[in-house]
Amino acid sequence: MILNVDGSSLGNPGISGFGGLIRNRDGVWVHGFVGNIGFSNILHAELLAIYYGLVLAWDFGFTELWCYSNSKSAIKLISETVNTWHRYAAIIHNIKELLARDWRIHIVHTYREGNACADYLAKFGASHPETYSPLADPPRWNEPPPVS
Repeated sequence: MILNVDGSSLGNPGISGFGGLIRNRDGVWVHGFVGNIGFSNILHAELLAIYYGLVLAWDFGFTELWCYSNSKSAIKLISETVNTWHRYAAIIHNIKELLARDWRIHIVHTYREGNACADYLAKFGASHPETYSPLADPPRWNEPPPVS
């Protein structure tokens, strides 16, 4: 299974959100998610996207997952020892706990161009009224995401 995640911050800091989608090996939508975190920054949004994406994949019972993020900073933070004084230490710790479970996770950097669907969902999340919403079906891709 493939998980693409992204964060969005309109202003950085600014109104922020996250989103992602799980696809099968043929690229077919399996499930997605979006969320709004209010006024924050891009790193916070990127880390929450990874966290919620991993939780969703675990809840679906996937045993092997390729997670693609365009945030080198977020990937670096979760691949190193957690600095307990880091602003997002709790989120990073929670991600590391998910990664340590009995499954195979590959977290890989992708360029923004390869993450367009997750980018759309992250922007959608920034203008979404809910903190977290799972999406059984993809939103209409021909409509621009609502922007605050």
